[in-house]
Amino acid sequence: MTQKSNKVNLKSLVKAWPESDKTEFGFEHVERGQYGGCKYSSKDGLSLNRTVITHLVTSLGKNIMEGKSVINISLPVTIFEPRSFLQRMTDHWSYAPLYLNKAAQAKNAVERFKWSIVFVISGLHQGCRQRKPFNPILGETYQATYPDGTKIYLEQISHHPPVSQYELFGPNQSWKLTGYNEYKASFRPNGVVGGQYGPNRIEFKDGSVIEYSMPKVSISGMVIGDWLFWWTDKAVFTDSKNKLSAEITFDPDAANSVMSYATSFFTTKSPCDTMTGSVMKDGKKIHQIEGCWLSKLKFDQKVYWKIRQYLPFVPEEMKESLTSQCTKRADLVALLKGDIDLSQSEKKRLEEKQRADRKLRKEMGPKKEEEH
Repeated sequence: MTQKSNKVNLKSLVKAWPESDKTEFGFEHVERGQYGGCKYSSKDGLSLNRTVITHLVTSLGKNIMEGKSVINISLPVTIFEPRSFLQRMTDHWSYAPLYLNKAAQAKNAVERFKWSIVFVISGLHQGCRQRKPFNPILGETYQATYPDGTKIYLEQISHHPPVSQYELFGPNQSWKLTGYNEYKASFRPNGVVGGQYGPNRIEFKDGSVIEYSMPKVSISGMVIGDWLFWWTDKAVFTDSKNKLSAEITFDPDAANSVMSYATSFFTTKSPCDTMTGSVMKDGKKIHQIEGCWLSKLKFDQKVYWKIRQYLPFVPEEMKESLTSQCTKRADLVALLKGDIDLSQSEKKRLEEKQRADRKLRKEMGPKKEEEH
Protein backbone atom coordinates (compact mmCIF):
# COMPACT_ATOMS: atom_id res chain seq x y z
CA MET A 1 0.00 0.00 0.00
CA THR A 2 2.91 2.35 0.81
CA GLN A 3 6.38 2.10 -0.68
CA LYS A 4 9.13 1.17 1.75
CA SER A 5 11.19 4.22 0.80
CA ASN A 6 8.42 6.48 2.04
CA LYS A 7 8.36 5.09 5.55
CA VAL A 8 9.31 7.23 8.54
CA ASN A 9 11.24 5.56 11.38
CA LEU A 10 8.62 6.02 14.09
CA LYS A 11 10.66 4.44 16.89
CA SER A 12 13.41 7.02 16.52
CA LEU A 13 10.85 9.80 16.24
CA VAL A 14 8.92 9.42 19.51
CA LYS A 15 10.08 10.35 23.01
CA ALA A 16 8.69 8.66 26.11
CA TRP A 17 6.76 10.78 28.62
CA PRO A 18 9.24 11.51 31.45
CA GLU A 19 8.44 10.13 34.88
CA SER A 20 9.63 13.43 36.36
CA ASP A 21 6.53 15.16 34.93
CA LYS A 22 3.93 14.79 37.69
CA THR A 23 1.13 16.65 35.88
CA GLU A 24 -1.84 14.64 34.65
CA PHE A 25 -1.86 16.02 31.12
CA GLY A 26 1.32 18.08 30.83
CA PHE A 27 -0.18 21.38 32.07
CA GLU A 28 0.21 22.96 35.50
CA HIS A 29 -2.93 23.67 37.56
CA VAL A 30 -5.06 21.39 35.37
CA GLU A 31 -6.43 18.11 36.69
CA ARG A 32 -9.22 15.70 35.94
CA GLY A 33 -12.50 16.78 37.52
CA GLN A 34 -14.43 14.66 39.98
CA TYR A 35 -16.98 13.84 37.27
CA GLY A 36 -14.51 13.87 34.37
CA GLY A 37 -13.22 16.62 32.10
CA CYS A 38 -10.41 19.10 32.74
CA LYS A 39 -10.68 21.08 35.94
CA TYR A 40 -8.85 24.41 35.92
CA SER A 41 -7.41 26.10 38.99
CA SER A 42 -4.63 28.65 39.36
CA LYS A 43 -2.26 28.82 42.32
CA ASP A 44 -4.67 30.89 44.41
CA GLY A 45 -7.48 28.41 43.74
CA LEU A 46 -9.33 30.68 41.32
CA SER A 47 -9.35 29.86 37.62
CA LEU A 48 -7.39 32.32 35.54
CA ASN A 49 -10.19 32.29 33.02
CA ARG A 50 -12.69 33.56 35.60
CA THR A 51 -10.71 36.79 35.80
CA VAL A 52 -12.06 37.49 32.31
CA ILE A 53 -15.58 37.74 33.70
CA THR A 54 -14.43 40.08 36.48
CA HIS A 55 -12.54 42.25 34.01
CA LEU A 56 -15.48 42.45 31.60
CA VAL A 57 -17.93 43.44 34.33
CA THR A 58 -15.52 46.06 35.74
CA SER A 59 -14.70 47.50 32.30
CA LEU A 60 -18.35 47.51 31.29
CA GLY A 61 -19.33 49.56 34.32
CA LYS A 62 -16.37 51.92 33.89
CA ASN A 63 -17.12 52.58 30.21
CA ILE A 64 -20.78 53.29 30.97
CA MET A 65 -19.85 55.77 33.70
CA GLU A 66 -17.36 57.52 31.38
CA GLY A 67 -19.75 57.51 28.42
CA LYS A 68 -17.51 55.24 26.30
CA SER A 69 -18.48 52.36 24.03
CA VAL A 70 -19.20 49.08 25.79
CA ILE A 71 -18.52 47.04 22.66
CA ASN A 72 -14.76 47.34 22.19
CA ILE A 73 -13.36 46.23 25.53
CA SER A 74 -9.78 44.98 25.34
CA LEU A 75 -9.00 41.96 27.50
CA PRO A 76 -5.96 42.12 29.82
CA VAL A 77 -2.86 40.41 28.40
CA THR A 78 -2.24 38.81 31.81
CA ILE A 79 -4.77 36.10 30.91
CA PHE A 80 -3.02 35.35 27.61
CA GLU A 81 -0.24 32.98 26.68
CA PRO A 82 2.40 34.40 24.30
CA ARG A 83 0.99 32.53 21.30
CA SER A 84 -1.52 33.22 18.56
CA PHE A 85 -4.61 31.08 18.11
CA LEU A 86 -3.03 29.83 14.88
CA GLN A 87 -0.24 28.33 16.97
CA ARG A 88 -2.79 26.92 19.42
CA MET A 89 -4.52 25.12 16.55
CA THR A 90 -1.43 22.97 16.06
CA ASP A 91 -1.85 21.58 19.59
CA HIS A 92 -4.63 19.31 18.31
CA TRP A 93 -2.20 17.92 15.72
CA SER A 94 0.54 17.23 18.28
CA TYR A 95 0.67 13.54 17.40
CA ALA A 96 0.36 13.83 13.62
CA PRO A 97 4.01 12.78 13.06
CA LEU A 98 3.27 9.52 14.86
CA TYR A 99 -0.31 8.55 14.06
CA LEU A 100 -0.75 9.97 10.55
CA ASN A 101 2.53 8.32 9.55
CA LYS A 102 1.20 5.10 11.09
CA ALA A 103 -1.94 5.56 9.02
CA ALA A 104 0.10 6.14 5.86
CA GLN A 105 2.07 2.95 6.56
CA ALA A 106 -1.00 0.84 7.38
CA LYS A 107 -1.38 -2.41 5.42
CA ASN A 108 -5.11 -2.05 4.78
CA ALA A 109 -7.83 0.60 4.61
CA VAL A 110 -9.46 -0.33 7.92
CA GLU A 111 -6.23 0.00 9.91
CA ARG A 112 -5.51 3.29 8.17
CA PHE A 113 -8.99 4.47 9.13
CA LYS A 114 -8.47 3.51 12.78
CA TRP A 115 -5.07 5.24 13.04
CA SER A 116 -6.62 8.37 11.55
CA ILE A 117 -9.23 8.31 14.30
CA VAL A 118 -6.45 7.82 16.87
CA PHE A 119 -4.72 10.92 15.49
CA VAL A 120 -7.80 13.08 16.16
CA ILE A 121 -8.58 11.66 19.61
CA SER A 122 -4.95 11.81 20.80
CA GLY A 123 -4.90 15.60 20.50
CA LEU A 124 -8.14 16.40 22.31
CA HIS A 125 -6.57 16.64 25.77
CA GLN A 126 -4.35 19.40 24.38
CA GLY A 127 -7.39 21.66 24.65
CA CYS A 128 -7.01 21.62 28.44
CA ARG A 129 -5.07 24.85 28.72
CA GLN A 130 -5.92 27.74 31.02
CA ARG A 131 -4.46 30.73 29.27
CA LYS A 132 -6.06 32.26 26.21
CA PRO A 133 -4.16 32.65 22.91
CA PHE A 134 -4.13 35.97 21.03
CA ASN A 135 -6.92 36.31 18.46
CA PRO A 136 -5.43 36.21 14.94
CA ILE A 137 -5.49 39.35 12.82
CA LEU A 138 -6.92 39.05 9.31
CA GLY A 139 -4.11 37.85 7.03
CA GLU A 140 -1.99 36.61 9.91
CA THR A 141 -0.02 33.44 9.11
CA TYR A 142 1.96 30.70 10.79
CA GLN A 143 4.60 28.55 9.06
CA ALA A 144 6.29 25.72 10.92
CA THR A 145 7.60 22.16 10.69
CA TYR A 146 7.41 18.99 12.78
CA PRO A 147 10.52 16.85 13.51
CA ASP A 148 9.50 14.28 10.88
CA GLY A 149 9.63 16.92 8.14
CA THR A 150 5.91 17.73 8.10
CA LYS A 151 5.30 21.28 6.87
CA ILE A 152 2.57 23.39 8.49
CA TYR A 153 0.83 26.42 6.97
CA LEU A 154 -2.02 28.40 8.56
CA GLU A 155 -3.71 31.68 7.69
CA GLN A 156 -6.54 33.72 9.20
CA ILE A 157 -8.76 34.26 6.17
CA SER A 158 -11.71 35.98 7.89
CA HIS A 159 -12.09 38.11 11.02
CA HIS A 160 -15.90 38.30 11.26
CA PRO A 161 -16.73 35.46 11.39
CA PRO A 162 -13.34 34.13 12.55
CA VAL A 163 -12.13 31.53 10.03
CA SER A 164 -8.71 29.86 9.97
CA GLN A 165 -7.43 27.84 7.02
CA TYR A 166 -4.66 25.25 7.23
CA GLU A 167 -2.53 22.82 5.22
CA LEU A 168 -0.11 20.20 6.55
CA PHE A 169 2.11 18.17 4.22
CA GLY A 170 3.52 14.94 5.60
CA PRO A 171 7.03 13.63 4.81
CA ASN A 172 7.57 12.22 1.31
CA GLN A 173 4.05 13.43 0.39
CA SER A 174 2.71 10.37 2.22
CA TRP A 175 -0.26 12.32 3.61
CA LYS A 176 -1.84 15.76 3.55
CA LEU A 177 -4.15 17.38 6.12
CA THR A 178 -6.22 20.35 4.94
CA GLY A 179 -9.30 22.31 5.93
CA TYR A 180 -10.69 25.49 7.39
CA ASN A 181 -12.65 26.15 10.55
CA GLU A 182 -15.14 28.78 11.60
CA TYR A 183 -15.44 29.14 15.36
CA LYS A 184 -18.80 29.67 16.99
CA ALA A 185 -19.86 29.82 20.62
CA SER A 186 -23.02 30.49 22.59
CA PHE A 187 -23.26 31.44 26.25
CA ARG A 188 -25.11 29.48 28.91
CA PRO A 189 -26.08 30.71 32.41
CA ASN A 190 -22.82 29.40 33.90
CA GLY A 191 -20.73 28.57 30.87
CA VAL A 192 -20.35 28.38 27.12
CA VAL A 193 -20.80 25.79 24.36
CA GLY A 194 -18.96 26.12 21.07
CA GLY A 195 -17.04 24.40 18.36
CA GLN A 196 -15.19 24.60 15.10
CA TYR A 197 -17.22 24.15 11.96
CA GLY A 198 -15.74 23.30 8.60
CA PRO A 199 -14.17 20.45 6.62
CA ASN A 200 -11.18 18.48 7.89
CA ARG A 201 -9.63 16.26 5.22
CA ILE A 202 -6.79 13.72 5.37
CA GLU A 203 -5.54 12.66 1.95
CA PHE A 204 -3.06 9.82 1.43
CA LYS A 205 -0.62 9.20 -1.39
CA ASP A 206 -2.73 6.46 -2.96
CA GLY A 207 -5.66 8.88 -3.32
CA SER A 208 -7.82 7.68 -0.44
CA VAL A 209 -9.42 10.44 1.63
CA ILE A 210 -10.73 10.49 5.20
CA GLU A 211 -12.92 13.41 6.25
CA TYR A 212 -13.90 14.16 9.83
CA SER A 213 -15.74 16.64 12.03
CA MET A 214 -14.72 17.78 15.49
CA PRO A 215 -16.88 17.44 18.62
CA LYS A 216 -18.18 20.51 20.44
CA VAL A 217 -16.59 22.11 23.49
CA SER A 218 -18.43 22.73 26.77
CA ILE A 219 -17.17 24.94 29.58
CA SER A 220 -18.91 25.38 32.91
CA GLY A 221 -18.09 27.25 36.11
CA MET A 222 -17.64 30.69 34.57
CA VAL A 223 -19.55 32.23 37.47
CA ILE A 224 -19.81 29.59 40.21
CA GLY A 225 -18.41 26.15 40.85
CA ASP A 226 -15.34 24.47 39.38
CA TRP A 227 -14.17 25.72 35.99
CA LEU A 228 -14.53 22.61 33.84
CA PHE A 229 -13.69 21.88 30.19
CA TRP A 230 -14.95 18.84 28.27
CA TRP A 231 -15.82 17.65 24.77
CA THR A 232 -19.40 16.81 23.89
CA ASP A 233 -21.67 15.94 20.95
CA LYS A 234 -20.13 13.80 18.16
CA ALA A 235 -17.17 13.36 15.84
CA VAL A 236 -17.91 11.76 12.47
CA PHE A 237 -15.36 10.09 10.16
CA THR A 238 -15.91 8.94 6.57
CA ASP A 239 -13.83 7.19 3.91
CA SER A 240 -16.10 7.10 0.87
CA LYS A 241 -13.64 5.25 -1.36
CA ASN A 242 -13.44 2.27 1.03
CA LYS A 243 -17.03 2.63 2.31
CA LEU A 244 -15.90 3.15 5.90
CA SER A 245 -17.52 5.38 8.50
CA ALA A 246 -17.39 5.99 12.24
CA GLU A 247 -19.38 8.04 14.70
CA ILE A 248 -18.03 8.72 18.17
CA THR A 249 -20.30 10.17 20.85
CA PHE A 250 -18.71 12.21 23.64
CA ASP A 251 -20.30 12.32 27.09
CA PRO A 252 -22.73 9.69 25.75
CA ASP A 253 -24.97 9.52 28.82
CA ALA A 254 -25.70 13.23 28.46
CA ALA A 255 -26.86 12.69 24.88
CA ASN A 256 -30.11 11.23 26.20
CA SER A 257 -30.35 13.45 29.28
CA VAL A 258 -31.17 17.07 30.07
CA MET A 259 -27.77 17.59 31.74
CA SER A 260 -24.28 16.23 31.64
CA TYR A 261 -22.66 14.27 34.44
CA ALA A 262 -20.21 17.17 34.61
CA THR A 263 -22.91 19.50 35.93
CA SER A 264 -25.06 17.06 37.86
CA PHE A 265 -24.57 16.49 41.57
CA PHE A 266 -27.04 13.62 41.83
CA THR A 267 -26.24 11.06 39.15
CA THR A 268 -24.75 7.63 38.55
CA LYS A 269 -23.87 8.30 34.93
CA SER A 270 -20.49 7.84 33.31
CA PRO A 271 -17.87 10.61 33.56
CA CYS A 272 -18.30 13.39 30.99
CA ASP A 273 -14.98 12.55 29.29
CA THR A 274 -16.25 9.10 28.28
CA MET A 275 -16.69 8.35 24.58
CA THR A 276 -18.17 5.48 22.61
CA GLY A 277 -18.81 4.63 18.99
CA SER A 278 -18.28 2.14 16.19
CA VAL A 279 -16.54 1.62 12.85
CA MET A 280 -18.85 0.66 9.99
CA LYS A 281 -18.04 -1.05 6.68
CA ASP A 282 -20.73 -1.01 4.00
CA GLY A 283 -23.18 0.00 6.73
CA LYS A 284 -22.29 -2.94 9.00
CA LYS A 285 -20.49 -2.63 12.34
CA ILE A 286 -16.99 -4.11 12.27
CA HIS A 287 -15.33 -2.55 15.34
CA GLN A 288 -16.44 -1.13 18.69
CA ILE A 289 -14.88 2.15 19.86
CA GLU A 290 -14.69 3.11 23.52
CA GLY A 291 -12.52 4.96 25.97
CA CYS A 292 -11.86 8.37 27.47
CA TRP A 293 -10.13 11.25 25.72
CA LEU A 294 -8.20 11.90 28.95
CA SER A 295 -6.84 8.37 29.28
CA LYS A 296 -7.11 5.86 26.41
CA LEU A 297 -8.79 4.82 23.16
CA LYS A 298 -9.72 1.22 22.39
CA PHE A 299 -10.97 -0.68 19.35
CA ASP A 300 -12.58 -3.96 20.42
CA GLN A 301 -10.79 -3.78 23.79
CA LYS A 302 -7.38 -3.31 22.15
CA VAL A 303 -5.65 -0.11 23.29
CA TYR A 304 -4.45 2.03 20.37
CA TRP A 305 -3.65 5.15 22.35
CA LYS A 306 -3.10 6.09 25.99
CA ILE A 307 -2.16 9.37 27.59
CA ARG A 308 1.30 10.08 29.01
CA GLN A 309 2.90 7.44 26.79
CA TYR A 310 4.70 9.75 24.37
CA LEU A 311 5.49 13.44 24.49
CA PRO A 312 3.55 15.59 22.03
CA PHE A 313 5.44 16.93 19.03
CA VAL A 314 6.13 20.66 19.14
CA PRO A 315 6.27 22.57 15.84
CA GLU A 316 9.37 24.62 15.05
CA GLU A 317 8.94 27.95 13.31
CA MET A 318 10.29 28.09 9.76
CA LYS A 319 13.44 30.19 9.53
CA GLU A 320 12.25 32.03 6.43
CA SER A 321 8.67 33.02 7.18
CA LEU A 322 6.36 35.73 5.88
CA THR A 323 6.22 39.16 7.50
CA SER A 324 2.67 38.22 8.54
CA GLN A 325 4.04 35.41 10.75
CA CYS A 326 2.13 35.52 14.05
CA THR A 327 5.30 35.22 16.12
CA LYS A 328 6.34 38.67 14.85
CA ARG A 329 3.30 40.43 16.36
CA ALA A 330 4.40 43.29 18.61
CA ASP A 331 1.97 42.46 21.44
CA LEU A 332 2.89 38.79 21.44
CA VAL A 333 6.63 39.52 21.34
CA ALA A 334 6.34 41.99 24.24
CA LEU A 335 4.44 39.47 26.37
CA LEU A 336 7.00 36.81 25.60
CA LYS A 337 9.67 39.21 26.93
CA GLY A 338 7.59 39.88 30.06
CA ASP A 339 6.75 43.51 29.23
CA ILE A 340 3.07 43.56 30.26
CA ASP A 341 2.48 47.29 29.74
CA LEU A 342 3.95 47.32 26.23
CA SER A 343 2.07 44.16 25.31
CA GLN A 344 -1.23 45.69 26.48
CA SER A 345 -0.68 48.93 24.55
CA GLU A 346 0.39 47.08 21.39
CA LYS A 347 -2.61 44.77 21.64
CA LYS A 348 -4.95 47.75 21.88
CA ARG A 349 -3.19 49.45 18.93
CA LEU A 350 -3.54 46.36 16.72
CA GLU A 351 -7.19 45.92 17.68
CA GLU A 352 -7.98 49.55 16.80
CA LYS A 353 -6.08 49.24 13.52
CA GLN A 354 -8.02 46.10 12.62
CA ARG A 355 -11.34 47.82 13.35
CA ALA A 356 -10.29 50.77 11.19
CA ASP A 357 -9.28 48.45 8.35
CA ARG A 358 -12.58 46.63 8.58
CA LYS A 359 -14.46 49.94 8.40
CA LEU A 360 -12.51 50.90 5.27
CA ARG A 361 -13.23 47.56 3.61
CA LYS A 362 -16.90 48.01 4.34
CA GLU A 363 -16.97 51.57 2.98
CA MET A 364 -14.65 51.13 0.00
CA GLY A 365 -15.24 47.50 -0.90
CA PRO A 366 -17.76 46.09 -3.40
CA LYS A 367 -21.38 46.84 -2.59
CA LYS A 368 -24.15 44.28 -2.59
CA GLU A 369 -26.55 44.66 -5.47
CA GLU A 370 -29.78 46.34 -4.47
CA GLU A 371 -32.81 44.07 -4.44
CA HIS A 372 -35.53 44.90 -6.99
